[in-house]
Amino acid sequence: MWGRNAVGVCRRTGAVVAALVVSAGWAGLAHAQEAPEGSAADPAVNAALVKDIEAETDESATEAGALSLSQAKAAKGDLTGAAAVLERYLLIDRNAVEPRAEYAVLLCRLDDVSSGQFEGAKLASEVPDSEALGRVKEACGGVADLSEYTAKGEAQ
Repeated sequence: MWGRNAVGVCRRTGAVVAALVVSAGWAGLAHAQEAPEGSAADPAVNAALVKDIEAETDESATEAGALSLSQAKAAKGDLTGAAAVLERYLLIDRNAVEPRAEYAVLLCRLDDVSSGQFEGAKLASEVPDSEALGRVKEACGGVADLSEYTAKGEAQ
């Protein structure tokens, strides 16, 4: 008799222990999924980031706003951010002279000289002999020769 009772008790104890292990595991997973306060997964941080991005987008919707925001970012040392602001604006107004010139200069400062020179070549075809083009030539060491490109900007 003792044998059957001992086996039954062991089975029940094993089941209880297994249930406790599983619940502890689920609790650990749930805890691991909680975002630490102040991290990128924290909803408050995400909301603040979205608010900042929306404000920046609104500010850079005009040529003057884009140039101002870009200059502020460059002054803080964020050259990539400054270039991104101008690149977004150039999607809106691809014929804007000053934003394109500043974008070209920033690309050259970021050591992407060939792209800066290409942007300068676009300026040279639109506004030759302009002050903006002179700044690009000075910063980038000249501009690219567009004769190796078709009218659509594709390499031949």
